[in-house]
Amino acid sequence: MELDEFRSAWNTPVSLSKTPADIKTMLSENRHPVLKQIRRQSLLEIAGWTIFLACCYTMFDGDRKPLWINITLVISVLLPLAHNTAGYLGAKNLVKGTDLKRSLENYHRSLKTFAALSVAARTLFGTGLVLFFTYGLRLNLTRMLSLGAIALVFALQIWLLLRMWNKRISLLGKTISALR
Repeated sequence: MELDEFRSAWNTPVSLSKTPADIKTMLSENRHPVLKQIRRQSLLEIAGWTIFLACCYTMFDGDRKPLWINITLVISVLLPLAHNTAGYLGAKNLVKGTDLKRSLENYHRSLKTFAALSVAARTLFGTGLVLFFTYGLRLNLTRMLSLGAIALVFALQIWLLLRMWNKRISLLGKTISALR
């Protein structure tokens, strides 16, 4: 929807077919579709990473690695989970301003911070995972090539993540500029 169409729709009086109580119920945390999707994704990730961490100690020789390597792995797995929780709380409390413009400006500012934390969490996650699985390995040509390929995949993911966040932030910035 173009901004002019949005303004036109905003200024056109509409009779409400829903009562204020219906609207309040629709907007409640338990029924909001975006929040429900974030919760579902977080629960699946928590379950998956819990199983992964439970298996790491025995299946991936975590018991033979130093404690600091195991702690690094746990922290690197907890970072994205903490980031998802922060994203959920941010999506839950979007309105932070006296009017729409002020609220969007505040959201724009917090989105920049959230994006930086997202990239940092993903980078630390990849680094911790690679460190755990490569600790104590003797590197030969095949392993070095494999490690290079893994690093390339992680770098590509980080680049795509940066592009996605820059696009979102730029689009929101343009929308805010159009409101001025």
